[in-house]
Amino acid sequence: MARKCIASINLSAIKKNYLYAKSLAPQSQVIAVVKANAYGHGAIEVAHQLEGDADCYGVACSEEAQELRNSGILSTPILLMEGIFEESEIELVSQLNLWLVVCNSLQVQWVLNNKSNFKFNIFIKIDSGMGRLGFQEDEFIKVSQLLENSKNVESITLMSHFSSADNLESNSTDKQLSRFNSLLGYNKKQTSLANSAAIMAHGDSHRDFIRPGIMLYGSSPFPFSENFKDLLPVMTLSSTVISIKRFKKGQTIGYGDRFSCKKDTTIGVVAIGYGDGYPRSARDGTPVFINGSVAKLAGKVSMDMITIDLDGVLNPQIGDRVELFGDNIPIDVVAENSNTISYEIFTKITNRVYKTYIS
Repeated sequence: MARKCIASINLSAIKKNYLYAKSLAPQSQVIAVVKANAYGHGAIEVAHQLEGDADCYGVACSEEAQELRNSGILSTPILLMEGIFEESEIELVSQLNLWLVVCNSLQVQWVLNNKSNFKFNIFIKIDSGMGRLGFQEDEFIKVSQLLENSKNVESITLMSHFSSADNLESNSTDKQLSRFNSLLGYNKKQTSLANSAAIMAHGDSHRDFIRPGIMLYGSSPFPFSENFKDLLPVMTLSSTVISIKRFKKGQTIGYGDRFSCKKDTTIGVVAIGYGDGYPRSARDGTPVFINGSVAKLAGKVSMDMITIDLDGVLNPQIGDRVELFGDNIPIDVVAENSNTISYEIFTKITNRVYKTYIS
């Protein structure tokens, strides 16, 4: 490994974050969300770390489910959180023994049409206000009755998704809960509502299944709140200094001359860029950690490199390790400085970043 750009994944922290989520909703079963390659952390490694603890894994599609089954995750349920996209996938659902979300009438018809002896565990998705996937009230009642009366269905769980559970000043979550609860008088089934934000801040939403996602990976859905400090960072992204030079006051650094030295300045070049997944939108001043000190981004992010202001860093040398985020630089701080969210940064880490796993 010549170019030492590394994402180190702390599997023990994954486990502790999982147990923290479980402690907030001790009466609920846990669907550990490992879609999108476990938010860029490695779905196989994360799922095996949680095997024996997680009650179910949540994925986006049957390809992700098959990857887990092929890796040896054989008995733990796997939920297809968007359901299936083609009727031909019904056979795979049966072969892999998957749980299935239904969120449109075509998916329902595919279940009803199935001629095998397989019994489906169905999650009916209700659009309680997200305005994305799911049935609205009138259609839900019809669909629920059809599935309840079908010999193809083993169990039914009702689920919904919150649009603004991470906004503690919004009443949107209360409105969605009210809409969802109004349907339960008709249909007393198991339910699933709470994503990470709702697990942490809306105890009345916990119900039968919770669905922790981003919190498993050590990022809070409330990144700048002082109320939630129990999550441990999981991924540490680091690389090395490959150049150090002195620049005079007024000289500029990088594309577009965005950074201009306000005084004579020592600039380090670090072997990481947007080609590795570090956000191109990161602004000047975005912190990095080197030699026990915080340094700052100075100039636009390039495909393969960033430039950092080394003034104040003790004895910087070519080859020094630089942490872009992790134990010392919170991912949420980098996200704020890049006008994005931690989810996007995690999932954009590219294949040329070498992943290591520690426990």
